[in-house]
Amino acid sequence: MKSLTFVFAFSCTFLVAISQPDPGFPVANPTTSYWQIPPHPDVADHQSNQIPTDVDVVIIGSGMTGTSVARHLLKIGSQTNPLKIAMFDARQACSGATGRNGGHIRPSSYSEYDDDKKAVGMAEAAKIVRLRVAHVDALISAANELDDAGREASEARSVDSIDAFFDDAGYAGAVQQMQVLKAEVPEVGAEWTAWPKDDARKASKIQPAPQNSRQEEDSNYLQTLLLPTTSGAFTGSPKIAGAIWPYRFITHTLKALLDAYPSFSLDTNTAVTNVSTISDSSTSQVYDVTTARGIVRTRHVVHAANAWIPHLVPGLRGKIHGNVLTMSAQLGGQGTPKAGEWPPYLANGSAPGGRAWSLYNGGLDYVVQMPRNGELMFGGGGGGPDNGAPGTSGDSSLSTRVDPPLGIYDDSTPADHVTASYLNGALPDYFGYDAWGAERSDFPPSKDTNVWPGRTMRVWTGIEGGATDGRPYVGRIPVSATQRQVKNQTGSGEWISAAYDGEGMCFAWLCGRALSSMILGNEFRENTNATTIPAWFPQSFTISDDRLIKSNSTAVNRMVRRRITRMGN
Repeated sequence: MKSLTFVFAFSCTFLVAISQPDPGFPVANPTTSYWQIPPHPDVADHQSNQIPTDVDVVIIGSGMTGTSVARHLLKIGSQTNPLKIAMFDARQACSGATGRNGGHIRPSSYSEYDDDKKAVGMAEAAKIVRLRVAHVDALISAANELDDAGREASEARSVDSIDAFFDDAGYAGAVQQMQVLKAEVPEVGAEWTAWPKDDARKASKIQPAPQNSRQEEDSNYLQTLLLPTTSGAFTGSPKIAGAIWPYRFITHTLKALLDAYPSFSLDTNTAVTNVSTISDSSTSQVYDVTTARGIVRTRHVVHAANAWIPHLVPGLRGKIHGNVLTMSAQLGGQGTPKAGEWPPYLANGSAPGGRAWSLYNGGLDYVVQMPRNGELMFGGGGGGPDNGAPGTSGDSSLSTRVDPPLGIYDDSTPADHVTASYLNGALPDYFGYDAWGAERSDFPPSKDTNVWPGRTMRVWTGIEGGATDGRPYVGRIPVSATQRQVKNQTGSGEWISAAYDGEGMCFAWLCGRALSSMILGNEFRENTNATTIPAWFPQSFTISDDRLIKSNSTAVNRMVRRRITRMGN
């Protein structure tokens, strides 16, 4: 869900050792996120009068992944004979990680490339970096295709981007990582600039840069960072950094699909309780998908419920794990500039979409500024045995945070007292109390009782899903994992796109697009048992028997700290 809280670090062998739990179903009464206020009136609890009985594809999950798969199957597939797609969710639409994350579309390319290169090699790591950066344009473009109400509600935009470090060793290591990125993936590396401590600490006061000056010539640009204790900072251009109102984007996209495609159905509050195979040779359908409201027959089942997928796919228990993470919505101080009014630190000025930060301080904290009313969406407060910051070696002495729980799937429990207290007080300390200023009193009042009065307007929890080897699972699920032998593997299958390790905002949409291409290539374009993987898509993300076996091996001892968790999926 890169975008709710907490840095986590653990070895794959440790994860396999602790448990292989059945996550069960999502709880019925999750905490309410600020993003979900108010619920979409036509989508949140949408149900068909009667669920369909025969479809081409069943999608389980209505978040970023499931919506992307449905949208791309319908838009790329036949327009004269659109696919029949039935989407189900156990709760309200988009009530999982997508509706609870931080709203970032902001990869930390330098550290991610370094980590991926060690695991999968230079060429594949470069492909992953490009995929993640491509989400900025992909999501903004998808939002811009919505009607006026959808575009306005989604608030999809480019943002000013700052990564700040609060220990010297972490900053120095990250600089080395950036230098490698600039040399080996130059089109991405060119969008990042490093600012050493002396420049970055000129941040306690906002002072406009001299007229017509350039960032290379005048370090006053960094006075706009407001980070007086940082050890150094990276700035990323708006080309590689964006933000969005994820819940509104997804629910408006679902509404658009419902309006445009009568062959698409959405049934919320309708849990899928079982998937079984059909042995009857007289029907071309392969699976019976059982819900509390009836059974649907289909040839394809897409598992897009992220951390809860192992409940219906038992072979993935212990391969996909859930973590409880925390997020908040707050008001900045009166000294916090409005979106678009920050003195620029880049020659192109201050992005009207606002500013976003990753703050590496014994763990990851992250903030994104909303463009209209200036809310600060702030997540953090957690860490692990390793603080997870780019450039660090994994020294546990660097961490002052509490480990996030592993193997927990209940997002109905409020944030723990320590984490909530941290979130409520950390921002003025980061930005400097003088620069932060007095509390705001100009925020438009809300009639919704779910929006709290005062600076902290909402705190909530959510569940992110991660894989034991630290990469998403995308593709046709092996029979060894589903434990369901089908009568004909040609033109059918159970499919997955999940386990983004809290980085769903820079994984889920295009992974869903790739999965739709695999399904279309397998079934609807050619009658072939081969899986069509787009050339732009990282091969290392595909799920396979071999990959699942290796994830159980004691040789897999890679620290899964690669995705500094911001809960985006």
